[in-house]
Amino acid sequence: MKLKIFSFTILLFSVVSAFAQLERIKELNLPNVSTGSVDRLGNFYFVLPNGKIQKFDPNGSLMDETTKSILPLTLLEPWNPLKVFIFSSQTKKYCFLDHHLSLLEEKTLEPSLSINPLLLCPANEVPKAWILDVADYSIKKVNLATNEIEVDATLPPEWAGENSDYVFMREYQNKVFLLDKNRGILMLNMLGKPITTINVKGLDFFNFMGEELCYRKDSQVLLFDLYTGETRVIADLPEPDGILFTIITDERLVVGREEKIIFYSLSQ
Repeated sequence: MKLKIFSFTILLFSVVSAFAQLERIKELNLPNVSTGSVDRLGNFYFVLPNGKIQKFDPNGSLMDETTKSILPLTLLEPWNPLKVFIFSSQTKKYCFLDHHLSLLEEKTLEPSLSINPLLLCPANEVPKAWILDVADYSIKKVNLATNEIEVDATLPPEWAGENSDYVFMREYQNKVFLLDKNRGILMLNMLGKPITTINVKGLDFFNFMGEELCYRKDSQVLLFDLYTGETRVIADLPEPDGILFTIITDERLVVGREEKIIFYSLSQ
């Protein structure tokens, strides 16, 4: 039975350890990658210091690369590999790339939708999106075609203010997830109302695998069940200092370090 939560509740969940066996299969000499992500097919995307995006298959083989820099970049969302989404809070522009990382379209966010949009991510319904507006620390669901605001909700007071450092946002399985490096992950429903939190500081990225949210805390890679609240440890990484991000799929664990990207295969 799925757990239904109707108020802002911090789930008290147990942690189960079931370490996967890690086999190092590839190392990429890609130092200082600023952003990493993965699409639904298990292909990985990395933003290089020169601003170009490179796309790799699950075995670490280069597939495609952008022809020019996409900086400044605030959010990269390649979950749909046919329409890779990019947003820049500096320019207020968002664009879509095709599966070869060629530009499909580029638009400027309509100013009436948000005063100070820090994050913009696609919603599951096309052509809708979610905006984090840090002018009033609200989250909005908008229609990018009609420029209408469909949902407008204020974040909880403890998740709003100058001490916040929001770096990522994602809609997944009819929920919205906000990542604040200073607090952790805030999970909201489709009306922008808080459901629960995952308290982990210093996190730059998370991703999903099935009904679980995947993130790293120190040396441990953890999977948080979105419906039961149970957390399990899937891997324990050596030398956690210097890790920039981790991305996990059902077959791979990718670890981004300051000097390189490491691909591991997973087996129980």
